[in-house]
Amino acid sequence: MTDALHQMTAEFVPVQDRILFRVTTRDKHEYRVWLTRRLVKKLWGIAVRSFEAEPEVQAQVQPRVKNAVLSMKHQQAVESSDFTTKREAEVKPAPNMEEPLLATSVRVTRGDTGSVQVVFLTTEGRAVNLNLNEEMLHAVCHILQGAADRAGWDLQLSVGDAAALMRADANVMH
Repeated sequence: MTDALHQMTAEFVPVQDRILFRVTTRDKHEYRVWLTRRLVKKLWGIAVRSFEAEPEVQAQVQPRVKNAVLSMKHQQAVESSDFTTKREAEVKPAPNMEEPLLATSVRVTRGDTGSVQVVFLTTEGRAVNLNLNEEMLHAVCHILQGAADRAGWDLQLSVGDAAALMRADANVMH
């Protein structure tokens, strides 16, 4: 996909037992990809490892501090995103994509400039490429987390653990 991203949504479709992940570009083309529970779990693990590779997180020596920093960075990115705008109704399917594609594999790679590329490979032999910044990857995780929770998939998806620092400090006696 070469067009600039405009909007991303994820919705659980019970009949399919899948998440329909939609990406709309600024020129109103909509790319639709089915994500299975297995693929969401895999994407989550890859994304969290990507977040852990950030210099601010890597600089932390103690695991509980590393988890707290990871969680805070995720929360900041989520708070800076707009999740209130409704999905636009007037979109057209992306070229040669009248039906959603079933993703069977996912790759996440980091660029030198802080960009992140997410590539969904599909059963149809196609690739859906998303070029994101770090905040957008956090936003993708947030919307997938919500959809997976609504699906009842019990994946327990989280980024870091801000409460770990608080719990550890509570155990210290002065």
